[in-house]
Amino acid sequence: MVRAVFLDRDGVINEDVYYRQTGEWEAPLRAEDFVLMPQALDSLCSLQRLGYLLFLVSNQPAYAKGKTSLEALIGVHNRFVGLLESRAICFAEFFYSYSHPNGVKPGFSGPSVERKPSPHFPMRAAAKYDLCLPGSWMIGDRDTDILCGQAAGLRTIRVENPNAPHAAAPAQADFVVTNLSASVDIIASNG
Repeated sequence: MVRAVFLDRDGVINEDVYYRQTGEWEAPLRAEDFVLMPQALDSLCSLQRLGYLLFLVSNQPAYAKGKTSLEALIGVHNRFVGLLESRAICFAEFFYSYSHPNGVKPGFSGPSVERKPSPHFPMRAAAKYDLCLPGSWMIGDRDTDILCGQAAGLRTIRVENPNAPHAAAPAQADFVVTNLSASVDIIASNG
């Protein structure tokens, strides 16, 4: 069976953006705001060389909340893909949930089976790609990432992010690191 690494995007691969109009640190709302974290591409190359399939699992509720357009979010994704392609980094699949429980856009509001902490996307990938989930990993910066990984039977790594909100009793990841590069070291050491 195949091993995989599921990655959250914002705060892990790219920097969060502070938007004065919302007063919040958020995912990039425009392609020009997308900035990679230091060593992000090197880290993804390393994971690929270790033989892991790469998957992105990301909640992107900005459209549902009325903060930007779907076209703008697709533009952010396309910029990300272009940067990946510049280093021959290949993700097996990108999974985005554009909904939010408190959204204002019809069809994107209310509960969603796709939205983390639901393990929907990792389970879907496991079935499609014959993945060994106990031999695979989830890397994220929020409780929803860790809970999603745990529900799917993945080993979990939390990347510390001072901009990411956490519950009073945060979900306990298997490992906690300061950046994506440190995650690669853990995965290389723990198979």
